[in-house]
Amino acid sequence: MPDERRQLGVLYRDFLSRMVDLELISPGGEMDKLLGQLVAILAALSLVFAVMMAPRYFTSTLPRAVLMERAWGDEEFLIATTMAIAGLFAVLAWNVVLPDRRESLVLAVLPVRPRTVALAKVAAIATALGIATLAVNIFTGLAFPFVAAPAEAGMLGVARVFAAYWIAQMLAGAMVWGGLLAVQGVLAATLSCRLFPRISNGVQLAAFFGTLGAYFLQPPFSTAGFRNWAPSYWFFGLFQTLSGTAVPQFRNWAARAGWGLAAVFAVAAVSFGCSYGRHLRRMVEQSDISPSGARTASRLAAWAAGKMLRRPIDRAIVLFTARGLARSREHRLLVAAYAGVGLAIALAYAKDLLYHSGARWDRPNLPLLAASLALVFFAVVGTRAVFTLPIAPRGNWIFRITAVHSPAAYFAAARKALFAVSVWPSMAVFAVGFAAIWPPGAALRHVLLLATAACLVAEIALHRFVKLPFACSYLPGKANLNVKIGIYLILLLFLGDGATRVELWTLERDSRFAVLLGIVLAWTLWARRRTVTFAALPHHEVQFEDLPPQPLEIIDLHKDGTGTGERRYLDDGEAWRTLSE
Repeated sequence: MPDERRQLGVLYRDFLSRMVDLELISPGGEMDKLLGQLVAILAALSLVFAVMMAPRYFTSTLPRAVLMERAWGDEEFLIATTMAIAGLFAVLAWNVVLPDRRESLVLAVLPVRPRTVALAKVAAIATALGIATLAVNIFTGLAFPFVAAPAEAGMLGVARVFAAYWIAQMLAGAMVWGGLLAVQGVLAATLSCRLFPRISNGVQLAAFFGTLGAYFLQPPFSTAGFRNWAPSYWFFGLFQTLSGTAVPQFRNWAARAGWGLAAVFAVAAVSFGCSYGRHLRRMVEQSDISPSGARTASRLAAWAAGKMLRRPIDRAIVLFTARGLARSREHRLLVAAYAGVGLAIALAYAKDLLYHSGARWDRPNLPLLAASLALVFFAVVGTRAVFTLPIAPRGNWIFRITAVHSPAAYFAAARKALFAVSVWPSMAVFAVGFAAIWPPGAALRHVLLLATAACLVAEIALHRFVKLPFACSYLPGKANLNVKIGIYLILLLFLGDGATRVELWTLERDSRFAVLLGIVLAWTLWARRRTVTFAALPHHEVQFEDLPPQPLEIIDLHKDGTGTGERRYLDDGEAWRTLSE
């Protein structure tokens, strides 16, 4: 038997490097750069919180005791933020906790104990979770110990508060991670290996949106009835207790935090201890064939595409896209991640309606207008973003050898695919929803404007898109996300808030609404024309490999003289794609 400690180290490094599916990445991609950008985004979030919160405590003239009490709400908010980040990370790492079919095929025949594999998995996820927790608290964790420490505490008191802050934050993130781990362990222990993936996918998405909902819909700190059952208050009490604050309620919350940690990790340990080895052995028996229900849905989708799409190339690309999203849980999760950003903005607006701001649900109001606009925007943008991530990178040769249509025909089919899987389903949901709660006239006007705006976003997102959905390798790290994402999000919030206020004003009169709809429609037609013109340029080809920019320009002289004619496609009446001599 090989050295188990050495096996653990090798598996730990491998699992830690595969927190993101490496098959999605182009050969020239830099994994460390992608992960560095994610850490930078979390650190930037921590810097924003520190800049917004800390200065008002250091510049205030209020007594120190009053400032410490006023800081309680901010401290609980930071703990809740850490728990939300940990929950989202645990959901994103959901699929790498248990071994998949490929890992089972490789590891089951090797002299490696299931215990070693499980420990390596847990250690890798815990390391990544610790890095995420450290990044999201890197600046606030340095500022708030000075805010929460008593004036007479001195440097030892500040050091005690510093240690208490980080202990509470780490344990808060660990509890959320352990709770979701326990849920997954119970599912793996009680469900068959054939049923587990289908149920687990639904639970994963429910946990993702549940984490966002719990974070953004949490009542204010002053809500007394909410505190005893909210885990963020438990770890806030733990932080205050470890800091030396002698308040009985804080000690009660700290005790709840201890019991909660013990319960979730006990359930996780027992469930995974009972199911991990069984799951590792029996995962190889899982069939890759879709169940009968999925085959029935696929036939219905094919029938609908045949009725609505005349050209075979359009039907092929649209069905390939829809079936790819239905079968790939990684792509569904990425779409859910984008939709989660929209949901976060929507919940932030909807919070005003929940806590009696005076607005009515059954009349046009700013929260619902902004929420619907944010959800549609991120649904379309998220779907367009996952189009660039391949499902089967080695299978794109099928598209290459059957490319008998012009590139413009494939780009048009990709546009129809984006509309089919994101724009029109979103519009159907909102049409039914607003028709149920609003007067018919207001609901019709808003849905009409929302559909036009969704088409505008789709056309802008598809400009310069020269790929087929899921058929090109992915090159991470091309964009400076740690800078751009913050700028884009701030601009989006300002523009979205202003647009919804303008729409709410125009809904009061038909003439105003007609002018606004005409402006958005004209903008949409301009974007559509620009996209179509760009796609029809003769030098464009369908891109199947995303490669980094070359330091040297390659002239590629070996093709000189091989042919001087133009390419002809099936669109031009030819049966095959040829190159005239």
